[in-house]
Amino acid sequence: AEEVQPRSQQSSWISSWLPSWCPTSPSQLKDAEEKMLKTVRRPYSRQHIRISNSNYLWTIAFSTPLQASPPFLLQPSGQPRTPLVLLHGFGGGVGLWAQNLDALSSCGPVYALDLLGFGRSSRPEFSSDPEEAEQQFVTALEEWREKVGLQEMVLLGHNLGGYLSAAYTLKYSNRVKRLLLVEPWGFPARPENPNHHSIPVWIRAIGAVM
Repeated sequence: AEEVQPRSQQSSWISSWLPSWCPTSPSQLKDAEEKMLKTVRRPYSRQHIRISNSNYLWTIAFSTPLQASPPFLLQPSGQPRTPLVLLHGFGGGVGLWAQNLDALSSCGPVYALDLLGFGRSSRPEFSSDPEEAEQQFVTALEEWREKVGLQEMVLLGHNLGGYLSAAYTLKYSNRVKRLLLVEPWGFPARPENPNHHSIPVWIRAIGAVM
């Protein structure tokens, strides 16, 4: 399994007093994830899956070899069940699924990954155009699927992950056997008046330094 160590970001006078879960602390993020996953009993692997533009997606995987699969886990064709891929919501990561992974992986192969820009995945610069930014997520997921070698998957998305799962399915419907949405997000159209419900300057300033 390959782990990519993110570069520590330079701290500023503001970030020095921010909570320890801010992006400037990859080692504490790793420790927090490992604490959450201690509840998982079934064996799994974890690694960074490299995609284009030097990006990578942190992935944990539960697999059941064909020869070890009990009859009730096999389809009528004798093949294992279609892999289940889990996409977390906004501000989340693979640890979100800690209480569900044992049960879900008992029924077949399961993959959980940190979305691009979240958790222990890489943090690229996203386009300011909403449609282009959405396609960055979709393209990253498709490149991940190719690298992992999945021909077809059951895609389960929560929150923002639900939105992105739907966006991916619209473009790559032949790769999704079933789409499961858990409290999925939606986004309203951008208002014509750019000053309508604008974000306060102080919030944007804090967001910039984080």
